[in-house]
Amino acid sequence: MTSSQLQMSHPDPTLEKPWLKRSEKPFIRIRNLTKKFGDVVAVNDISLDIYENELFSLLGGSGCGKSTLLRMLAGFETPTFGTIEIDGQDMSSIAAHQRPTNMMFQSYALFPHMNVAKNVGYGLRRDGVAKSEIDQRVSEMLKLVQLDGYGTRKPSQLSGGQRQRVALARALIKRPKLLLLDEPLGALDKKLREETQFELINIQESLGVTFIVVTHDQEEAMTLSTRIGVMDIGTIAQVGEPQEVYEFPQSKYVADFIGSVNMFEGRVVKDSPDAVVINSPDAGIEIHVPHGVSCSPNQKMWFAIRPEKFEISATKPKAKQNVISGVVEDIAYLGGQSVYLVRLQSQKLVRMVRANRDRGAEKPITWEQTVYLTWAPSAGVVLTT
Repeated sequence: MTSSQLQMSHPDPTLEKPWLKRSEKPFIRIRNLTKKFGDVVAVNDISLDIYENELFSLLGGSGCGKSTLLRMLAGFETPTFGTIEIDGQDMSSIAAHQRPTNMMFQSYALFPHMNVAKNVGYGLRRDGVAKSEIDQRVSEMLKLVQLDGYGTRKPSQLSGGQRQRVALARALIKRPKLLLLDEPLGALDKKLREETQFELINIQESLGVTFIVVTHDQEEAMTLSTRIGVMDIGTIAQVGEPQEVYEFPQSKYVADFIGSVNMFEGRVVKDSPDAVVINSPDAGIEIHVPHGVSCSPNQKMWFAIRPEKFEISATKPKAKQNVISGVVEDIAYLGGQSVYLVRLQSQKLVRMVRANRDRGAEKPITWEQTVYLTWAPSAGVVLTT
């Protein structure tokens, strides 16, 4: 079950979505934030609101500016222009160690000579907190991250996932209002990373601390986040809930970066308030879209459709619209699903994904077979940029 599915179990989902309420005050308010390193603009005029108790992900490729943005929130980098407010307070003159934030790094940066308990309690000892309180809070944190009884072990005696949880406990023990996590699961293998994602969600929900996670992993962002900010070359390309960003991307970049997508280029040949027809040489057909699009006559645009939205058949379907055909060039069996690469007559290669619901098929689709792909009227999205 994903974080978005967990949210949907509430009777009124809007109670968990303060960004939908105009009256709700943002916990973090970023305005016109810019960071330059010489002539290089790492972050370019970003304005963004993040709300209390969110698990917000900054998602993007290497060099897009997401870590720089995180470091400005932490106070490790000074903005060239713009402002950051956290909980109503302007951070311009607030040093990193005085901000209501803490940061967890990808490397974890645990002290190898200290045991787990001393690593977790290090920040409290630096602040002069009484030993009895340190012991109590360390015990609470280790229990929270499911490492109760591991306090005397050294980091070298722990697995990668356990070290990650020690670093998380150390970052949370000072009770920050905002926790910043830079690729927190990047050092874990795929299976452990997937398991730890749900643990991270549960910890964040139980503490009610606002999390901002930097990641380049689309699946990780989709699983963890209340909302995602997709970054591209120092700017925010789109902000939205995981389902919104995946199903309704606002640009070719977002559609292509989030998951896998098939993109058909074409031009508008019919435009009415309730339908658009796109002549696409890529697809070899006229694509019918049952809703209006803001566009000019004969404007170039792209029809984007996810691989799992296709239906595949070896026999020609009865549908008169939105039917393309091609030859199966490759097949990948992935257990729960199969991936088909279909070469159209236009030579465009289309990716189709089908769930393997049955344990076997009497006449499975195979290589070099002519097949037909169809899709539901609302399956795709039209993009103009």
